Amino acid sequence: MSHLKRAVFIFEEDDAVLTDAKPLMLETVLSRPILTWVCDQLRAEGIQRFFAVCGSRFAGEARKYLPSDASVSEQWADLESFLDTDEPVLVLPRAAFPMAEAGPGFAYAASGHELQSTWRKKMTNSIQGAELIPGWLPVYGPDTIAEIEALLRHREADSQNGSK
Repeated sequence: MSHLKRAVFIFEEDDAVLTDAKPLMLETVLSRPILTWVCDQLRAEGIQRFFAVCGSRFAGEARKYLPSDASVSEQWADLESFLDTDEPVLVLPRAAFPMAEAGPGFAYAASGHELQSTWRKKMTNSIQGAELIPGWLPVYGPDTIAEIEALLRHREADSQNGSK
C-alpha cells in the first residue's frame, strides 16, 4: 500500500505495565526511545499524521517523542475521529522497531473507515482488506531490545571497519 500518510501506534494498557516500568515504545535502543526511531522512520516514509493509543499514565512522556501535532489518547471517540478517512492508515498494534529487512508480519494498513467499522465491533487485527506492511520488527521485551542494540552496534562496527 503506497502513499501512507497516517499511522496509529497501540501502546500497552496502563494496567499492563508494571509500576516501575514503562511501555515498550518508550524504552530505549542505543539511548533513544523506540518511539523516536519509529517516528523518524515514518516521517522519512511520508507519514504526516500520528495517533498514539496510550493511557494517561504515559501520555505526557509519549508526547515528548511524537510530532507536536500528534494525537495521544485512549478514548474511542478521538481514535474514531482520526480514522474518519478513506486514506490507508498504518497500524502498529504493538511496540515495533523499524528494520528494513523485516518482512511483512504484524504491521498492517487499511482504510481508516475499514478500521473504524471493524474496531467499533471488536478491537482486532483481523481487518478486511488490510495489507501487511514489511519493515517492522515486533518488540516483545528487554530481550528483543538487547538483540536490536547488538545488531545495530555490529552494523556500526562493520561500517566503521569498511570505511577505513
